[in-house]
Amino acid sequence: MEYKYGNTLIRIKQGYKEIGGNFIIIENKDNTLVFDQGIRFSRFKKYYNVNIQPSSASELKRLGIIPPSDEFNKIYISHLHLDHLGVLHLLNVGTLLYVPDKDTFNQFIEPYKESDNWTAYISPPIGVNVIDIKDNQDGVLPLQVEHSAYPAYSFYYNNGDVRILYSGDLRLSSPLKVADQELHNRIHEKTILEEYEERGLDTDVLIIEGTNFSSAISPLQPHYFNEQVNNIFESHSNSVITVSIDPIDLEELAYLLLVTKEKGKIPVFSGRRLIKMASFWISKFNLIDKAYQFDDKSIEFEIIDEEEIIRSPQDYVIFTVKGNLIDFGRRLSEIIKGSVVISLSTESKAESVEDESVEDNWYKALGFITYRLRISGHYYPYELRTILEYIKPKKVIPIHTDVPLTMCEYINKLGYSCAENLP
Repeated sequence: MEYKYGNTLIRIKQGYKEIGGNFIIIENKDNTLVFDQGIRFSRFKKYYNVNIQPSSASELKRLGIIPPSDEFNKIYISHLHLDHLGVLHLLNVGTLLYVPDKDTFNQFIEPYKESDNWTAYISPPIGVNVIDIKDNQDGVLPLQVEHSAYPAYSFYYNNGDVRILYSGDLRLSSPLKVADQELHNRIHEKTILEEYEERGLDTDVLIIEGTNFSSAISPLQPHYFNEQVNNIFESHSNSVITVSIDPIDLEELAYLLLVTKEKGKIPVFSGRRLIKMASFWISKFNLIDKAYQFDDKSIEFEIIDEEEIIRSPQDYVIFTVKGNLIDFGRRLSEIIKGSVVISLSTESKAESVEDESVEDNWYKALGFITYRLRISGHYYPYELRTILEYIKPKKVIPIHTDVPLTMCEYINKLGYSCAENLP
């Protein structure tokens, strides 16, 4: 899919009529930039499963699961979800890789370097220049947005020929914003709509995601999510509560740590990747005073024995990732029956390789009381009106959705021009 504005060509090579896998090329005679280079998980699942794994990064490229990023030398990553970050293994020496925050990226990427499966290809090779987005020399203005990964950015790019805003993935509100505005403001100094209003930015082309336009299940509104979490904590105050969470979902983690503290409980972290990221976030934003971890190669918090959890289940909340939660349950299967799991659902099946049905089967077999809650990292369709009123684009290109025509019909009804000639 190609769109020409003046002397600038916008090529949407991935992310059109599909959710995830964005790969946007913006080029004119002076410069060529790539915005995101994600894995197309909808295509990944056609070729791979638990028994059949990728043999190489080149194979992923050959099958059209990852884009030909090695043909470009400037790549901008909006956030660290794999359907945007993608596989970095094939990038050429000297490539300029602009990431949302270099320190966060280094924490995030470290476990992949030691992986013994295909995820080892996610890590970049030696010689790729990893640079903080804010230090770019291309005139790309990163505008922070709320999302279920932190940090996340939209990109405003004025190359003198056309003014483009690429949204990345974004939402307008979150459980943390509803629960603790001060903490939310520490994490997000400003959000994109505030930046637009203060800077008086003009936009010719808005390339915007529309994930929830095609959602079969409506995600919970932030205030309903908060109410559900509080009800769960109150109703199961004498049980051990386990939360499965994405390590880079800072806002959800911060909110749940806030609730944990308010209920007089102490967080316990399990799994190296989550332990490392939680320590990083807690230190960076001073989230809590005390936490434990289970024994692990990575020691960031004081070690606690699983038997202590069993003796005083009402005193702790265990934070882990999905796979570790199943392992924990299998080890202590007879003791933890009737325990509570808050499973924070994935955004969309197309944005991840996870199979939640397998996870659910294990929860039943292990005797967990399960609460699957979905709080979206994407804006709701009705919120698009607010976004457009702030951005005021001359042209809108819908991506990261499998119903671009539906989006265009709504955009046109709101009085804005959607990209023509959509097949």
